[in-house]
Amino acid sequence: MKKMNRRKFLKGSGLVSVAGLGGLQLGFANSLVRGGSGGSGRDLLVYVFLNGGMDGLNMVPPRSGNDYVEYSTTLRPTLHIPNTESLPLNGQNAFGMHPSATGLASLFNSNKMAIVHATGLVVPNRSHFEATRFMELGSQSVTTLGTGWLTRYFNSSLHTPDDAVMPSIVPSYNNTDAVLGDPTALVMANPQEFSLSDGHWAWTDEMQDILGEIYTNPNTLEQLVGSQTLNASSIIQSIDWDNYVPGNNAQYPDGFLGQQLRTVAQLYKNDVNLEVAYVPTGGWDTHTGQGTGTTGQFADLTSELSAGLHALYQDLTASHNGRFTIIVQSEFGRRAYENSDNSTDHGYGNPMFVIGDHVNGGFYGQFPGLAPNQLYEGDDVEATVDFRDVVSEVLLKRQHNRFLGYIFPGYNDYTPLGLVNGVELNPVYEENYDPLFTGTFD
Repeated sequence: MKKMNRRKFLKGSGLVSVAGLGGLQLGFANSLVRGGSGGSGRDLLVYVFLNGGMDGLNMVPPRSGNDYVEYSTTLRPTLHIPNTESLPLNGQNAFGMHPSATGLASLFNSNKMAIVHATGLVVPNRSHFEATRFMELGSQSVTTLGTGWLTRYFNSSLHTPDDAVMPSIVPSYNNTDAVLGDPTALVMANPQEFSLSDGHWAWTDEMQDILGEIYTNPNTLEQLVGSQTLNASSIIQSIDWDNYVPGNNAQYPDGFLGQQLRTVAQLYKNDVNLEVAYVPTGGWDTHTGQGTGTTGQFADLTSELSAGLHALYQDLTASHNGRFTIIVQSEFGRRAYENSDNSTDHGYGNPMFVIGDHVNGGFYGQFPGLAPNQLYEGDDVEATVDFRDVVSEVLLKRQHNRFLGYIFPGYNDYTPLGLVNGVELNPVYEENYDPLFTGTFD
């Protein structure tokens, strides 16, 4: 049977569903490969999206100077994190970390995390739905896209194997527009639910054997997709999810985020060609009950996030040192000033985090200041860094994909920040550039 090129399939197909498998949305993987590489040869990119608008001013609070005076006295007299409580960060004293973010502070102080000040959309948008949609689609100027930015990333990748088994995963119950139109994206909240769901449980093994015989030597697209879905199901079922021992004695936090990150690590270590994990996690819309210090909703979320990211780094670096990058982002920050409920409303500029062994630790970007004349519309932290600059540097240097205009339509002014080490490829900004014709393919 003639091998079908993955990118050609993506261009010509829609989403495919296969009846009989529960708890999943799975598309296409050309053939079953159980190699020893742990991935496709690119870094694993773990993209953690904090839905709801994370409060960057309390996650990375000012500790000194005029910004601290404005923050602690004028803007947030009740809600601020005192500089006696925020965690110190090596190399500077202008900013610290929330006292519940001990894991993140440890990564920063070990030069494994970069913090990028004041990132955001080019044009501010305080709607959760709209801001998230623009970021997931990868464009604010082209709103009729039928694909997400990660779909276009894979569609333009010259390095992702055509026979990749599970190149991308969204470990969640809900899908994301970042993988809109990508039939290869696996949406799986609980891997132990990834199994045959039709028919009596006593006949599961027999059904799987029969389906295996039916899908032997597939000669139609439907049979091919069914075959690879069954193969993927078999791989998932073969993994011992309950008795996993994380590397470096890493301790994932209890709760769904810890489960999500642990699932990513287990899949990556089981050599399924995992290249991108998009991890959405919510609860960051703190209009009320935000709390300060180590108590309240924000402290609880921060503690879970910090512990989870620290555990994921420790776990992966034990066996895949230098072969993964973690990006952490939210759709926007919060207002600079506290509201009447001693909490915060929707804002604009916000820090992003980049974590990994090839990350150049430290602060990047320009913090615009918190004086009244420095705030956007007198309310919000101004955004001084296009979030796509942060993502693009990782895509270019670590994922080896330079088709930025195709991935992010309307984007043509990539500005490297020096966040990560790697080969600096020349970006291609052509939106209609067809990566299918950049080299040979089957």
